[in-house]
Amino acid sequence: MNKFTVIAIAIILLGFGGLVAWSVASHTSNDLTNIDPTKVIEADDNMSGGIKEHIRGKEDSPVVVIEYADLQCPGCASLMPRMSKLHEQYGDRVAFVFRNYPLKDHYNARAAAAACESAGFQGYYWQMLEALYSNRASWMSLLGSERTAAFTEIFKQVAPDGDVEAFESGLGDERIEKKVNFDRDLGKKQNVDATPSVYVNGAKIDISAEGITWDEIVKKIKEEIDKELKANGLETGPKKGTEDKEEDKDTDEEKK
Repeated sequence: MNKFTVIAIAIILLGFGGLVAWSVASHTSNDLTNIDPTKVIEADDNMSGGIKEHIRGKEDSPVVVIEYADLQCPGCASLMPRMSKLHEQYGDRVAFVFRNYPLKDHYNARAAAAACESAGFQGYYWQMLEALYSNRASWMSLLGSERTAAFTEIFKQVAPDGDVEAFESGLGDERIEKKVNFDRDLGKKQNVDATPSVYVNGAKIDISAEGITWDEIVKKIKEEIDKELKANGLETGPKKGTEDKEEDKDTDEEKK
């Protein structure tokens, strides 16, 4: 290989490297100027990949509870069954919205979010979400094909009649990448600084106090929900028969 060939290759590689660097640097967030992140947002092909908000309860409720969470986050895993309980207690009076907020230092969080979204294409979003949280130890440290295999096994459990091949191919669907990025951008607009973060009609629930228990956090969420229900002339409090039972206090370590 002569000197001129080496120089030519170097120029090509430099140019390619420059293009790669430019493409990464030029990536911009969604323009949310005219979007209110405190509300349920309609699906948009460009911003959310056409994927609808994930909602439990009444979609058009005047009371909207939004949770931003990371699938690897232990605190988010602890909050999941409690949010499910709140949905059971308040039912169609409240819209409970779950949005993806994978943290950068949780290297499997985005892949897990994609697994939930792919399962959601077949109608198993919530089942996959709860199963990934309850089985975090089985996939958190895996990479590549092993991680995919773990997600697939969990999908088979929650969707015995599901299409496994479609689930696996969906993991790399560009619509999912758009949805996860859109959720994160919404969280940034709401000043999410940690996971989990919960908002009730835009009011952030403060769970930052040192030593706060999960019972106290749930109480705060309920108080804000009841406040908004009352302001909208709706019945407050849990449905009869769904009230909380006396439980042992959670440890600080579980909250973190």
